[in-house]
Amino acid sequence: MVHRRPTIAIPVIDGMTLFEIGMPLEALGYDWDPEHGPLYDVVLCGDLRGVRTHTGVRLSPERPLSAIAESDTVLVPAVPPGRSVGSGLVRELRRAANRGARIVALCSGAFALAEAGLLDGRRAATHWRHAPLLQRMYPEIDVDARAIYVEDDGVFTSAGSAAGLDLCLHLIRRDHGVRAANATARYLVIASHRDGDQAQYVRAEPLEESATWLDDLRGWLLENLRLPVTLAELGRAAHLSPRTLARRFELDVGTTPMRWVASERIAVAKELLEATTLTVDRISSEVGFGSPVTFRTAFTQEVGISPGRYRSRFAAGLGVPAG
Repeated sequence: MVHRRPTIAIPVIDGMTLFEIGMPLEALGYDWDPEHGPLYDVVLCGDLRGVRTHTGVRLSPERPLSAIAESDTVLVPAVPPGRSVGSGLVRELRRAANRGARIVALCSGAFALAEAGLLDGRRAATHWRHAPLLQRMYPEIDVDARAIYVEDDGVFTSAGSAAGLDLCLHLIRRDHGVRAANATARYLVIASHRDGDQAQYVRAEPLEESATWLDDLRGWLLENLRLPVTLAELGRAAHLSPRTLARRFELDVGTTPMRWVASERIAVAKELLEATTLTVDRISSEVGFGSPVTFRTAFTQEVGISPGRYRSRFAAGLGVPAG
């Protein structure tokens, strides 16, 4: 049986940044796996006479702007912040949202969603540099200047540049599972998973030394994943005091040590749900959650769906109950 690939429409207008347009095209639309084809059908929509990007390069959209309302997902790249994106894009964004399309914005693309009223009453991310302006212009939005990406009731926004790739991987994980996201990340040579609430202000230089300490700590955690882990134990494993460890995580990772532990546990749980026939209760024990109820709650909060639904979506062919 032939399965229809999900469709993603990228609206393009004059003044957009070429990098922010090319990034989702590569991450979501590139044929990384020639045997199975791209994960999505991605199409540029806009003025068929051509669109001029910020650098002067002209693009030729494949479909008119009105076609975005027909797609499963609408992804808006960065737009010039503080300037109107025009009534045409606003109208089509509203049409797409009313039809039930998933709405995504990268970086200052959040301004386009805000102008269309799609972020009213929602939490949203954008580049930290533009966050104060977005908050002043649209006070009804809960602007999060720290998060690298935010999901709020089917509307997704991200911080700038690399955070857009993080959000693209998040969409792939939701739609196709962790293995597909990890494979895409390997091809792109980027981290396979950064939590959306991770701070934008992570130290810029990913030095080998800083990567080594975290890799070593991850190795220790995986060896002790079934056991309850305290901050003090984590510090001893890293040869750091709890206070120094917390500061190191804030600088290098942009989150707290215990949130990182929970995220690592859930990442392993995803792999077990996809690749094994272990029951959900057994997986809960294997990854170190105190009880199946706690595991299901934590998993659903981070992933957006229950472990059982995750397995039924991504563990094709295993023949196991959802659990």
